[in-house]
Amino acid sequence: MSVIGASIRRLREEQDMTLRALAKDVGISPSFLSQVEQGKASPSLATLKSIATELQTTVGRLIDDDGAQNEDRLVTTERQRKAFKQSGSGVQMYLLSESNPHKQMQPLLMKLGKSAASGESTYSHYGQEFVLVLKGSLEITLGDKNHTIRKGDSIYFNSSTPHSFKNMFKGETEALWVVTPPSF
Repeated sequence: MSVIGASIRRLREEQDMTLRALAKDVGISPSFLSQVEQGKASPSLATLKSIATELQTTVGRLIDDDGAQNEDRLVTTERQRKAFKQSGSGVQMYLLSESNPHKQMQPLLMKLGKSAASGESTYSHYGQEFVLVLKGSLEITLGDKNHTIRKGDSIYFNSSTPHSFKNMFKGETEALWVVTPPSF
């Protein structure tokens, strides 16, 4: 069973929530949630954020099940980074700091393979986001407007605006992504 699936199951059971109830609240099928909990399927970032919200935690806590032990760590080395890969999407996310319930922002390193995208539809949530492209180029859709940002360019936006992103570069794109409040 994956760390993420085990964390979801543990938190769900601690809150006396049935698999069906959580699946319904998140808008996914109970069978898909069961597969996630068993480590047989990987949810999208948007679905994982929804699960974390329903379980009153962060995605970072779901990824890093022993995060409580790391709350005082100030430096996160490249080797210590926690990785989360969306199966089949070409998006890999690295947590650049340890999980901590007192943090007010969450820095991430996003690596997007050729033609990788956040999904077929836009999503929104509470907070704000800052993105700095380190390599390649991204198209970020905010509402009905597309913004292309290239290496060295940045964008800052309210997360409540329906948004999505995709790699516009012929190779891998890398971006520093900062989300507040932390949802990872």
